[in-house]
Amino acid sequence: MRTISDKQGLTLKAATRRSLDQAGGGDAFQHVTRVKANALSSYASANDEKADKFIPVDVAVECDIEANSPIIASAMAAMLGFKLVPLDGSDDHRQPVSARDALKIAREASEVVRAIDEATQDDVIDASERKDINREIDDLIKALQCVQRRVGGGA
Repeated sequence: MRTISDKQGLTLKAATRRSLDQAGGGDAFQHVTRVKANALSSYASANDEKADKFIPVDVAVECDIEANSPIIASAMAAMLGFKLVPLDGSDDHRQPVSARDALKIAREASEVVRAIDEATQDDVIDASERKDINREIDDLIKALQCVQRRVGGGA
């Protein structure tokens, strides 16, 4: 019997999908990893016939590197009850929060609004538009988490 639930499996699939999107998509990412685009698509697919196909750990790390964000690693850590913190010496919480941070958050939020507005012009959100919206949401989340760390909050 598996230890992770179906919901957790779907969480991993969603994180894989978001990381792949930020890494440029399967067609581009396949050239910097050992797995081809069709397999990458299976790892991100929530379809029942692909439910047992998950991204290998080495490919997940490469994907997060290409995405420039630990999307899959963060999902795994959260499932285990942990959170990731940067080790690169960029101690965000030592820098005071400023108006510049507020402007960055506003700019990122406006990009989310723009992506949603463009996607809903025809009342249908296609795969490419969904990818754009999720990329903008991820950028906004990163900006918010940066400020949250610096004011002593969670993330």
